[in-house]
Amino acid sequence: MTTPATGHLSPGLSRSLRVPVWALLLMVVAGVLLGGAATWGMTADNGKPAIVQGTVTAVNSDGTAIGFTADGGDRDGEGLPLVADIPWTDAAGETYGGTRPTCLAPGSFGQRVELGILTIRDSGHGPSRVVVWAHCLA
Repeated sequence: MTTPATGHLSPGLSRSLRVPVWALLLMVVAGVLLGGAATWGMTADNGKPAIVQGTVTAVNSDGTAIGFTADGGDRDGEGLPLVADIPWTDAAGETYGGTRPTCLAPGSFGQRVELGILTIRDSGHGPSRVVVWAHCLA
């Protein structure tokens, strides 16, 4: 807003905001560090999935979750969500990405698999363990 007498901006108002380059760089670095700390803090295992072998007890009708019993585990038929279109390997060792594992077809059960299971610190709003990759063993 300009004053009628002088044509200048009123005190406290300016036309542009000038931020030094060092301040912008500092904000970017702080944002990256904050994002990394948040990601590290959300994953209980620091982003490294546990490698677990076992048997599939059920795959839901849309293929987004499985029942799973780990070899020697105490969670018989544990429900685990699948991250959409996880990377996976077939029994012959061929690697795939962007598709659902053939050994985890909806409605199937009894398959031997090796899974990458990521444990996420649960705040009561979602799964605490998710499957992030699969290896079809048979």
